[in-house]
Amino acid sequence: MGGERTKETILAAALKLFNEEDTQKATTNHIASAAGISPGNLYYHFRNKEAIIRALYDRMMQTIGFESRELPASICELKRFCGFVADVWWEYRFFRRELLFLMRRDPLLAERVAKDNRAYHAKLLALVAHLEREGYLTLPNDDAIEGLADTIMLYSHFWTPYLMSLGNEVTEAQARMVTERIFGLFAPWMTARGREEMVLC
Repeated sequence: MGGERTKETILAAALKLFNEEDTQKATTNHIASAAGISPGNLYYHFRNKEAIIRALYDRMMQTIGFESRELPASICELKRFCGFVADVWWEYRFFRRELLFLMRRDPLLAERVAKDNRAYHAKLLALVAHLEREGYLTLPNDDAIEGLADTIMLYSHFWTPYLMSLGNEVTEAQARMVTERIFGLFAPWMTARGREEMVLC
């Protein structure tokens, strides 16, 4: 098995284990066994479990590509992108479930997440202002832009932990409800143009 193929196999095996159990229960030995390789082969490609988790985080963020994307041209385009992001989050759902714990365990991951979240928040501020300029939203003041961006961030990062706090197993359908919740934030401020387009999405 080639080097890149082995790395792909390790990441796929780790992602499956992390999603099905959690990152504490899934040891590097478990990951190596699931990948069909020796622990020594795993350590050749990844120094430890934290390095695997960082590689999965980087892959998730590259797939989403939020920071580099152009602002959406329409409400429907935004809704499609939100659905796409929800799909990616489900694929890497252990991050939504364990993010704060993982950040405490790994300062390098914490640094990456904090940097990405600052960029994410800045992009959300630009997005909300863009929706207002394009005539989709009518906001009462400039503070509302930051309030919406903050609340979208909270839904994005803590919807799954919130569902877990209710004591129920989080299903895929429940996790994807985050898109509806985010668009519900826009409802009080949406213009007639925005409402008309939403019907078509």
